[in-house]
Amino acid sequence: MKKYAIVTILLVLAGSVLFAGGSKDTKSSPGAKTIVRVGTEGAYPPYNFVTATGEADGYDVAVVKAIGELLPQYQFVFVPTAWDGIFVALEGGDFDLIASNLGWRKEREEKYYLSTVPYLWGASEIVFKSGRTDIHSLSDLKGKKVAAGVGTSTTTWLEEYIKTTNSNIEIVYTDGNIVNALTEIETGRVDATITSFITTQLTAESLGYKITGITTPELTVSSIHLLFPKTETGKTYQDAFDGALKQLLANGKLAELSRKYFFGKNYTTQEAVAAGL
Repeated sequence: MKKYAIVTILLVLAGSVLFAGGSKDTKSSPGAKTIVRVGTEGAYPPYNFVTATGEADGYDVAVVKAIGELLPQYQFVFVPTAWDGIFVALEGGDFDLIASNLGWRKEREEKYYLSTVPYLWGASEIVFKSGRTDIHSLSDLKGKKVAAGVGTSTTTWLEEYIKTTNSNIEIVYTDGNIVNALTEIETGRVDATITSFITTQLTAESLGYKITGITTPELTVSSIHLLFPKTETGKTYQDAFDGALKQLLANGKLAELSRKYFFGKNYTTQEAVAAGL
């Protein structure tokens, strides 16, 4: 119920009477803008979140809005959707693309169109409750419980790591909401999680939790992409968005947005992220 309430509020604010009425049609009258619905989690600040006034915000949202300035034929409507249902919603036609800090994965590239131009680069850290002295590396997670969101790139990577190294790390699957993972850590039901420390630190501060994040050589820098359905329309959007992203990267707009949402840091190139780790 909460999800649908938020969606309704955002659609009203966006003036999208078309979708608010329940239609999945994205066609517009000749000469009018095409409505493009953008799925985003809306609960992963500073990448994407919903403000107190019910507006979608965050780096993912700002990038799409910047793309919109270069592609005036489109009008974007943001649809916050819980992470564990976001791909099902895309495949069900609830929106036309996903902008939600999605890392590159071979399985995703085979099933969907990904923007060929990354709009962000990021690296995960091992995050645990401050004060612990028993976690200094990935191998220190052996025999411990790690919270991991279902279907995330990091979770897939951790599953493969456990399999290839035969490590006895127990994954405790979550719905991807970082609040739930942090609560599990705070109460001691799990020992750690592997995620973006930027997002986790912001959320932990709002909850009054104290956490520590560490990097390890195994957690490499990965690219972040927009994701489209593998349809003719999805391909059209991919081509159009790639062109816009190239312009935004070249003219410094992506870097400007990165610094705005990531505490003055530019994470729009692989080299910049690696230098900051």
